[in-house]
Amino acid sequence: VGLRVSSVTDLPEDVRFLCVAGDASRIAQVLRNLLSNALKFTPEDGSILVTASHHITSMGEEERRVKWKGNSSWVEKIELHDKQEVLATPRGHFQLTVQDTGVGMSPDQISKLFGEGVQFNAHALQAGKGSGLGLFIAKGIVSQHNGTLDATSEGLDKGAAFTLKLPLYHVPDLSPESEEQQETSTSFSDLERSNNDKTPSCPEDRGLRLLVVDDHPSNRKLLCRLLESKGHQCDMAENGQVALEMVRDTTWGSSEGDEALEPYDCILMDYEMPVMNGPTASSLIRELGCDVFIIGITGNVLSDDVQYFKSRGVNAILPKPFQLSTLEDLFMEHQLTF
Repeated sequence: VGLRVSSVTDLPEDVRFLCVAGDASRIAQVLRNLLSNALKFTPEDGSILVTASHHITSMGEEERRVKWKGNSSWVEKIELHDKQEVLATPRGHFQLTVQDTGVGMSPDQISKLFGEGVQFNAHALQAGKGSGLGLFIAKGIVSQHNGTLDATSEGLDKGAAFTLKLPLYHVPDLSPESEEQQETSTSFSDLERSNNDKTPSCPEDRGLRLLVVDDHPSNRKLLCRLLESKGHQCDMAENGQVALEMVRDTTWGSSEGDEALEPYDCILMDYEMPVMNGPTASSLIRELGCDVFIIGITGNVLSDDVQYFKSRGVNAILPKPFQLSTLEDLFMEHQLTF
């Protein structure tokens, strides 16, 4: 059996932080079953191709499923192995296909393939061995993970393809790394290196009042620290919902009846966050009647995603990763230092 390997070396920024949530050992069991069957039903001079791909739900498509009603939003609660619960945002699916040039299947066989105890003796290659429970169990495992497992074949002697799809999620950074380790591995890592640039700092009395919105704690802290070193004042929010409440307090005052706080000069808004993402938060901030300058920070650099972010109220886009000098150039370009 020949082996061809296809791989993607440089994943887009918006894919690197996505994950499949589930039982790793059970998912591995499904993959072993699919590969075992392919080997079993493919002659020695045949070939097997395993491909992995991803489909990322566009933020515009996902956005239409978000409803702002107090604390509700389009998220799912996932319980980790240590019983910790996290809120995760669905962002598409991961797909793995095992395709062989083996004995293939008839339409009737495919219709019965995932039934309990089903077993085929195709061209005597399997010779009736096995319990016939492998695919039945695999289908059940995949269903428990909110995924799908399907099979196709053009007919006998024409090979078969099995396609596994599992949901992809964006979850908060739960790594136990120290803050210093996290900072060097985040998409903002170029910021620290750029802090030695010759771009002059703002005088302290002319610094901006900024709100940094990002669900990764290390990203927030690093960016705020560097901006404060340039003379700016920074507040932090871990998601769009928190940011919305903070902006509301600067517009109408707090729910406790306190007077409105000093308004922000600029909001640095991450695109993809659990609870409430950047486009939703930006849109709702505009609905408050707030005209604060919003810079969207995103790894989603496709034109459709960028235009969608802008259509939700963002004034400018800053692609990840970026240097601090680039951000300060944006401040100057839009006269935010005056």
